[in-house]
Amino acid sequence: MCTLAAKKINGQFFIFKNRDLLKKLKTKTSVVKEGRKIRKLLIIDKKGHCEGLNEYGLGLIDATLKPYPPAKYPNSSKIARRVLNQKKIEDAIAIIKNSCDSANTIISDGTKTFIIEKSLSNFAITRVINDGVITNLSIKLSKKNGPLAAESRESSWIRYTRAKKIIKKIHNFQGIIDFLSDKRGYPLYSICRGQESISPTWCSFIYDLKNRTIFFCPTSPDKGTFKKYQL
Repeated sequence: MCTLAAKKINGQFFIFKNRDLLKKLKTKTSVVKEGRKIRKLLIIDKKGHCEGLNEYGLGLIDATLKPYPPAKYPNSSKIARRVLNQKKIEDAIAIIKNSCDSANTIISDGTKTFIIEKSLSNFAITRVINDGVITNLSIKLSKKNGPLAAESRESSWIRYTRAKKIIKKIHNFQGIIDFLSDKRGYPLYSICRGQESISPTWCSFIYDLKNRTIFFCPTSPDKGTFKKYQL
């Protein structure tokens, strides 16, 4: 039950995320460098999760979107390395569009940023002008997409509406941290979710795409500190 956002600051986009996980799925998440065809900074764990940015300043973050009716599907993190092997954002978007996955994704090259909503058979893309947010529910696709549990759906919607409001207040890097640490509706319905919720916030990250940098907090952002990783 993640919260994703993008914000233009001084003419450049930052994209950032709180990663919320079901307690039973808790796993250590870390930042690693990968230097095969194209150098990348990846956020990965042992369960196959993968997000990150590459040497061209192209980055992606995503949130699980369960399609309706329920079906088995690959998570978009399964194709993250393919996406991050691209130099141009248009080519990366084409890979996401033509894949058989389901997710809410934000992709950016620091100048152009898009919110992508993808189910198994539908696709919607929104150009972000100054700021944008997404959680685990569809905004442009079927409203039935998303978690089945009523509490989870309510939480996703409350976080979405709260995030849309307070992202306007971000004017600098500290403002991003304040956004990710927001506790209105704590512990169940806040952007920074507490351990009392079924899916607490386990970690947070911020991409500075211009400088090929990830700031990563290995715990909830209201309690931890962000470490800098740079290509």
